[in-house]
Amino acid sequence: MAADHLVVDSDLAVKMGVILVVLAGLWVLADLGVYRDRALRVARALRLSQPSPPHPAGPPIEQIAADIRRIRAQIKQAPPGMPVARMRGWMEAYDDLLLAACQALDLENRLRAVPAGVERDLERERIERLLMRAGLRLGSPA
Repeated sequence: MAADHLVVDSDLAVKMGVILVVLAGLWVLADLGVYRDRALRVARALRLSQPSPPHPAGPPIEQIAADIRRIRAQIKQAPPGMPVARMRGWMEAYDDLLLAACQALDLENRLRAVPAGVERDLERERIERLLMRAGLRLGSPA
């Protein structure tokens, strides 16, 4: 009789163990991303894994290129009699985007260092050529 009691208790213990393992697995599975991120952070802290790649500081280059094309088209299609202040604003925005593209692609520029006028126009064209050589589609010349 005592042997039957032990068999029942051991079967119950095995079944309870299986249930607990399944529940623990479901619990971990529900938050798998959290546990994976924690494990990666610990592995990187212990130098068991490669460090995470650096995150870009600015917007994606695709977004910068799209903004350059948009502003460039606005400048090119500016109607006669456009207020000078608006055109200057567009040119400043265009220059800012050219600088952002240069920074994203690690290209040298002197756009802010040269005075406004012909010198800045020439530097702007030089930067446009550099960006096109780097693979950015800028559209037709402004």
